Amino acid sequence: MPSEAVPVTFLPCGSTVDVVPGTPLLAAARAAEVSLVAPCGGRGQCGLCAVRVVEGELDAPGDVESAVLAKTRRRDERIRLACRALVGNRPVTVMPLLSQGDARVVSRVRHGVGGAIGAAVDLGTTNVSLRLIDMRSGSVLADGDAPNRQAAYGADVVSRIEAAISGEAAPLAEAARSSIMSALAAAMDVPNGNTVLLDKMLIAANPAMAALLLGVDVSTMAAHPFVVALQDGDEAALARSLRVTEAHVVPAIDAFVGGDLVAGAVAAGLTKGADGLLYVDIGTNVEVAFALPHATFAASAPAGPAFEGVGISCGGGAGPGGITRVSIDGSRIALETRGLVATHFTSSGMLSALDALRSCGQLDADGTLRPRGPLADRLFASDGIRAIALGEEPEDRSIYLTQLDIRTVQSAKAAVAVAVSGVLDAAGEHQLAQGAIVSGALGAAIDSEVLVRLGLLPSSVAGNIVVMPDAVLSGAAAMLVSDCALEAARHFAQTAKHVDLAAGEGFSAAFMSALQLKPYMPE
Repeated sequence: MPSEAVPVTFLPCGSTVDVVPGTPLLAAARAAEVSLVAPCGGRGQCGLCAVRVVEGELDAPGDVESAVLAKTRRRDERIRLACRALVGNRPVTVMPLLSQGDARVVSRVRHGVGGAIGAAVDLGTTNVSLRLIDMRSGSVLADGDAPNRQAAYGADVVSRIEAAISGEAAPLAEAARSSIMSALAAAMDVPNGNTVLLDKMLIAANPAMAALLLGVDVSTMAAHPFVVALQDGDEAALARSLRVTEAHVVPAIDAFVGGDLVAGAVAAGLTKGADGLLYVDIGTNVEVAFALPHATFAASAPAGPAFEGVGISCGGGAGPGGITRVSIDGSRIALETRGLVATHFTSSGMLSALDALRSCGQLDADGTLRPRGPLADRLFASDGIRAIALGEEPEDRSIYLTQLDIRTVQSAKAAVAVAVSGVLDAAGEHQLAQGAIVSGALGAAIDSEVLVRLGLLPSSVAGNIVVMPDAVLSGAAAMLVSDCALEAARHFAQTAKHVDLAAGEGFSAAFMSALQLKPYMPE
């Protein structure tokens, strides 16, 4: 005899869904159309899908859940992991500790704008950014952003492709669309569902994000030859689902080098005959282009979500409490922080910390924390792993990096370096890499020379690095209002030469070499 359904309520939205006992709480949230943060794809690894049981109870936690909760220092018995907690036989009400929530309002639309309004969208793996444009004047009306709700299916594109192939394609498409609408609502400073009709929307995304948004078959991206087949009518259906008159996706270069790189290239000037200029978009997926007068070379590499703060003990986004820079003078540490109290490392803060630890001699080039050095008294064991406390007070262990954190950042760093080296090798023009434009997850706070000292970028670009965090959004906005910019982008996408990094000889050796935290100059 089937079990009787049990109501599960999610706060603060108040959504309730009836599920049978034994249903994972994360599955119940999806059924209730409540988006929970689950970067590890529900594998019980990251601990970010934690909820607080407000009323009622769930089944007792298993060993995996208990271990993760203990590791993340959440010992309150009312706190549970949505991906591991099972609904019991009683009604239950829960509140996410880290909710996708409502989109953060960045700025407001000025009232009374006449004429057509368009939106440029950067559909990222982790976040969605949107810029409202007055199509008549080309002026920016407002920016808004929101988390990408597809994170409930995994932090990386591989997890989401696997989920889509397993039958979750429709929910993934809806998650992307609803994230865009949340960013739009944020820009307009209105509740979701109350946005006005837009005349045009242009969306820049990596190929996987674009395919998942359009709801097309992504199984061809999971195996060689790694292609995406978009059909006529896909964009018309997208426009209807987003309630806009016209919607377009920026064309991609290849199955793993997408319209987001093309849009960034427009903003960076690579479509205007740049000579020896690198464009590097750093995020969960790293995309790189190298422009010469006669050709442009492009490549991508999976970096994982470390630059977004996922998988790092004290990692996080660019919100309040985020550490953006670390300085070490002898045994003293100074932190630059967004807000009064440091709570976590941003991506720029993590790289700054590694650079400072290297400079003071506490960290070897191979990423090993030395047992001796000026900060040796700050070393301690975190779950049996060597860690170093990086708070301004020596006894403060609330801000720290573990040896595993450092290895994780090294892997992400190596992905950037290998992608950059790959396009330079393909061009055969190492000496002509005279400058670089960097966009993406690192944000404006990054000290660009840290990227050279740690070996993300070659030494040849030192002193000529421009950080442009919103290059993708700026390029998409330019294409939205300028037919010339759009045509240049299409030509760029058609003519850029894709470099398949994995197919090249010595890829593994190059990656291992790129793990070193030191400057490099390609031969």
